[in-house]
Amino acid sequence: MKDSTNFIGSILILAAMALSAVPFVKPKIFKRQDVLLIIGFLIAGINLLLQGKYLDELPQFSLVLLAISALFYTVESFRLRLRNPK
Repeated sequence: MKDSTNFIGSILILAAMALSAVPFVKPKIFKRQDVLLIIGFLIAGINLLLQGKYLDELPQFSLVLLAISALFYTVESFRLRLRNPK
């Protein structure tokens, strides 16, 4: 289970880095609320990478579920923004 959480943690950190590069590539689709997603991805990714004594199985499972739903929300949000840029 430790390897899978390290993998998901690294995916979250990579997603945060990719999301923070969006304003340089396509500034019209980046919104201020995306900064909160970047911060959330970094915090959850670092928590999953640096597993301490406090990370039992249940909080670990909830972090994995949160990561999956947050990544899905980010992808869907950017798909809709690319479809209808304002």
